[in-house]
Amino acid sequence: MRKSFLILSILMLLSFMANAQLIKDRTNGLITIGFDLYTDINTGNKYENFDLRAINQGFGTYITYNLPMGESKHTVSLGAGFSCHNYYMKNAWLSEPYNSTITFKPDEAVKRSKINVNYFDIPIELNFRIADKFKISFGAKGSFLLSSKSKVIGDVYGDGHKWEIKYDDVNALESIVYGLFARVGYRCVNLYVGYQVRSSFKEDRGPQIMPFSIGIGIRAY
Repeated sequence: MRKSFLILSILMLLSFMANAQLIKDRTNGLITIGFDLYTDINTGNKYENFDLRAINQGFGTYITYNLPMGESKHTVSLGAGFSCHNYYMKNAWLSEPYNSTITFKPDEAVKRSKINVNYFDIPIELNFRIADKFKISFGAKGSFLLSSKSKVIGDVYGDGHKWEIKYDDVNALESIVYGLFARVGYRCVNLYVGYQVRSSFKEDRGPQIMPFSIGIGIRAY
């Protein structure tokens, strides 16, 4: 099953890149489509019973319109995108997601527990091309909350049954967050880093989640 999923993911990625390159070529470089795969490391303050695991995988995809800087190959880009973040908790779960203040219940019986948030992004980016094959980019983005949910799997009620519980629309999340990001790339592959400067949760109503994201990305060369 995992092998089939990996093969399917690779095929989808190759198809994505082929179409992204075609779009960029047909628009003379004015349109760029990209995809990032990353893990999040929380840099926020500690919160009672809230501790994230080491790997918190997420992804983002985007499309930008590129404006050349004079006669150079450098560009200023404005775009739109989608980003997904997953925060996996260790030995705790969100048992009351609709309270005005978010609390987490410690539980050793938890097998998997997470909060998922999805955003609509508006990025602005400066792209600098070096020796034609290398590119360095710096940018900022505003992200608008689209959806959220929590999920837990485990014997959370102590009855010997493995429960799977999901809640939509977690309370106390900020509707808008802001972040900075950078990319260093060779041809179509790049290293991606990002930092969210506003917490995902409202102040004093939930954990301070300010993720530092690091991963890899691809986009048309």
